[in-house]
Amino acid sequence: MIKNNNKSNKVDSKRVIFDMIEEISERPRNIIVKRFNLDGNGVITLDQIGKSYGITRERVRQIETEAIAKLKKVGKKHDIDYIFEYIKIKIESRGGIVSEEKLVDILFDGDDSENNNKHISLLIFSLDDRIKVAKESKAYKKIYYFEKESLDKFIDIIERLESHLLESKSNITFETMKHILHNYGHSDITKDYLKSYLDSNKVILDNILGEWGHIQWSHIKPRSVRDKAYLTLKKNQKPLHFIEITKKINEIWNKKKANNQTIHNELIKDDRFVLVGRGIYALSEWGYKPGTVLDVLLEIFNESDKKEMSQDEIIERVLEKRKVKNNTIILNLQNKTFFEKLPGKIYRLQPKIL
Repeated sequence: MIKNNNKSNKVDSKRVIFDMIEEISERPRNIIVKRFNLDGNGVITLDQIGKSYGITRERVRQIETEAIAKLKKVGKKHDIDYIFEYIKIKIESRGGIVSEEKLVDILFDGDDSENNNKHISLLIFSLDDRIKVAKESKAYKKIYYFEKESLDKFIDIIERLESHLLESKSNITFETMKHILHNYGHSDITKDYLKSYLDSNKVILDNILGEWGHIQWSHIKPRSVRDKAYLTLKKNQKPLHFIEITKKINEIWNKKKANNQTIHNELIKDDRFVLVGRGIYALSEWGYKPGTVLDVLLEIFNESDKKEMSQDEIIERVLEKRKVKNNTIILNLQNKTFFEKLPGKIYRLQPKIL
């Protein structure tokens, strides 16, 4: 829905397009309907349409081109310039470039209830000769713009940011990007401009932690359930049971569902993760240690300058490395082969262990 400045109410741009199509002859109208999925039955190829009419695909292309030219003339009668001006304002307010998916979203106010909104938008865009299109590439999505300078600026900015990432090999924040671009002479980049540029590019992405980096980096674009589990734990900042990790992975990345056993099997093979309890995993970088509770207790005493420690202090230190119940720790401290209990719940290693 787009507000028509010449009228007091909102006008349905989709309805306007359908009214315009009714004013061209039957065969061109049918071809436009099929080529732009206006009937919701899917886009029909030139070859398919040609066979149904007994004409070549090139002739279908010519009829389609002629039909669009007629619609441009019909559009003047329907006074649809306000739609084009609306599109122009939206593109210019985003730095002069907008990705196709974003522009469709803008044109229909985020309404994705009908699957032919994209194709109706494409037809609308084709009726304004001022709108230019940059085909999708490895670096950016399909983009709409008015001035080539805007496209050139966008490409330069993405290349500058990508070079910085690959050289520094470290994440950057949104604010840092603005400082980097300022050093390259792009001091006029606003927050909205940069958001549009990042939305339109395909190499500089953000992860669930809000970190910006290169698409090649697994912590930016996870390629395995291990990568997704790593980001999930980083986001939650605490150990989680593998069933909870699986649930969160499926909530965030819902295209291909992970299962509990797969997550358990994968994490146990990856050094980034430590099994710190019954089915509970933590990140190695958090300081958690593998092994039994007894192993952790012995390590704590060997690393400490103290020969004697209170039960409470021992429990606190173990919980920094493992996710276990207090009683499990206390039970292991009763192992007289390794530990000697002193009055006041004080423990030390047996002399023969020292």
